[in-house]
Amino acid sequence: MAKCLGCGYLLIFLVINLVAAERIKDMIYMNFEGVAACFRRHNGTHQFGCSSSRSGSVGVIHLVEDEDNIRWLEHNATAGDYTVVLTFSMFTRDILLRLKNTNNINGVLLAKNTSQPLPEFYSPEDTCPNRYSGYKQCNDDVHVEWNPHGSSLLMEDWPFPMFYTENQTLIEAVRSCFFKHNAHDIENQQYRPLCALEMKSFMFAAINSESCIKRSDFKLNFNPTQFCDPLGDRNIYWSLAPIKQDKNSVILVTARLDASSLFDGISPGAGNVVTGLVTLLATAYYLNTLAKDAVVNKTNVVFCLLNGEAFDYIGSSRFIYDLKEGNFNALGGVNLKFDDIKSVIEFGQLTEGELFLHSNNVQNDEVIKKIQVALNAKILEGSIPPTSVQSFLEERPNLTAVVISDHGQQFKNKYYNGILDNAESLNFNKSDGLATFLAKIAINVAEILYEDVFGDRSFVDYNSSDFVQFYVSEMLKCYLETAKCTLFQAASSPNAKLMNQVLSLYVGVHRVPNTATTLTGQLLAFLTREEVSNMTEATCYENHLIWMAGINNTGLCINSTVNYSTAMSPAFIIDGYDMKSGMYSTWTESIWQTLSVRMFLKPSAATERLTMILGSSVAGKNDKLLGIRCGPHINGKVGSSRGRGCSIYKYEVGGWAPPTELSQSSGAAAHTQYIKRTYKDAKTSRRNANKEDRNCGVRYKRA
Repeated sequence: MAKCLGCGYLLIFLVINLVAAERIKDMIYMNFEGVAACFRRHNGTHQFGCSSSRSGSVGVIHLVEDEDNIRWLEHNATAGDYTVVLTFSMFTRDILLRLKNTNNINGVLLAKNTSQPLPEFYSPEDTCPNRYSGYKQCNDDVHVEWNPHGSSLLMEDWPFPMFYTENQTLIEAVRSCFFKHNAHDIENQQYRPLCALEMKSFMFAAINSESCIKRSDFKLNFNPTQFCDPLGDRNIYWSLAPIKQDKNSVILVTARLDASSLFDGISPGAGNVVTGLVTLLATAYYLNTLAKDAVVNKTNVVFCLLNGEAFDYIGSSRFIYDLKEGNFNALGGVNLKFDDIKSVIEFGQLTEGELFLHSNNVQNDEVIKKIQVALNAKILEGSIPPTSVQSFLEERPNLTAVVISDHGQQFKNKYYNGILDNAESLNFNKSDGLATFLAKIAINVAEILYEDVFGDRSFVDYNSSDFVQFYVSEMLKCYLETAKCTLFQAASSPNAKLMNQVLSLYVGVHRVPNTATTLTGQLLAFLTREEVSNMTEATCYENHLIWMAGINNTGLCINSTVNYSTAMSPAFIIDGYDMKSGMYSTWTESIWQTLSVRMFLKPSAATERLTMILGSSVAGKNDKLLGIRCGPHINGKVGSSRGRGCSIYKYEVGGWAPPTELSQSSGAAAHTQYIKRTYKDAKTSRRNANKEDRNCGVRYKRA
């Protein structure tokens, strides 16, 4: 009894020490909240992005604010590995490559000073997005720089982790720690404790998509582990009228739904995506209002929002693949065919100013001619920007297609596919001019489509046209300011809890539904709804209809034909597909375990060596004085013990456990698993002279 009581006291003592150790750790480390990590993606041939070492990458903090700081790191750095802190003015391709070539950089922290104006430009995308995909590829024969400010940071494999923060408290803490401990007597800093950052963003996938998928293949492994996931989500569709069973003639109105960036969770896509997306939604709303009681004759209109277009046109290529295979039935269960498409009208990047129509084979198309006149736009015949029409023209080069955009042969957007392509770069808060401009485009295109479909323009709902600008303004707030907005709330269930933050428009991985896609689909259903009266929430669901909050949050039952289809590349569903063929997108995203940053005071190299020597000496002496084991040692091996036995917990493979399930983040989390082995009582265990506590399983040697 006394012995068990002693074990109880020992257990309490250990718990108290663990709690105290946790508190000490919290005093030693400063954890960073609200940081975004650069992560790893792959295609069929390469890997791109960032990763830390498996245990985390540690580097001494060094502020890089000018050329002298870089030269010092290249030629005079003495304290081992460094983590550099950069502002946007220094976060360029040339500087990052110079830092990479020093071989002493263990991390990069990009810090945005919110009190400073935006940099003149920042785009981590290629100068020709989707360079090797689509109808008109960018190659040596056709040198086109659609994105003149592109730095191609997204196309590099960086050997160190990178994180981004705009938290001014964290930035000031880093600067303060640097100037207090690191900045003075910089040539001899290796002899004293220094402020350092530990970055954890280890990526489990490597090499390319083919490699990580083969490692995850359940056919090749008895215990398959997920190392990467294909990029993908869902496309959204709505047709003006039901699709016919027989031959159809369809005008396809499209916009892209996704953006990209270097950092996880921050892909605002304001000028790149949101302006075109909102214009499409407004056009669908107004056309539906005009056509309430009209009957479609020969031509129908289908609106579609395509996802994953930033990664070799995932959404549009899958849409076309399904059309060709006879598998597309997202429009009322009827199989639409690719030959049913009469023409394609795409809303591209749209900001105030001159408009351009990038066109293909539009000489005899009356709809395109009327749009050109109504918008006073300049036609660029044969010009095909890197947008979704590339996929359609690759399948049928003589298809009539047009992209309505704000740019000619080069993007106006200086922040394309970057974290700064946001409301601030659009000057959204300073004027309502953008909403008025986009509403005008939507109204003109909707009225021209109405005339083409119904044969006349005698009925124009001027009251509804006034609502268009209101809806455009509200939608811009939803996508650019916060998802906790009037329209998203109206289009959701009454008790839905919306995020009070800007939506990330990154496509994500196909196994994790994208919040932006869900909210956009619900919003399209709300704008094009057919209200069903005299319905309670229960009866609405019983009749397989949709119950929404409505503008007044009082509840609304609607009928809608908005639907979704899978937006994952055909490369991942075709047996034996050659990942290096270049026919379809092969983009995947690595799975990760944790993304974190913390700051601490790192001892000098001499102190670390002394600590290791002393620790080894103490450990060696303890081994001689105290032997703790699970059961008696027989011939140097762990045998069995009489009594309760004991448990050994061990990491599964090589000190780490592979990822087994997804988290809600864009990547998936790897969870450490343990194997518990219990050694049972042995019948032949010998008694000896050593004193043994049989109940607690601890044995002490006599001194």
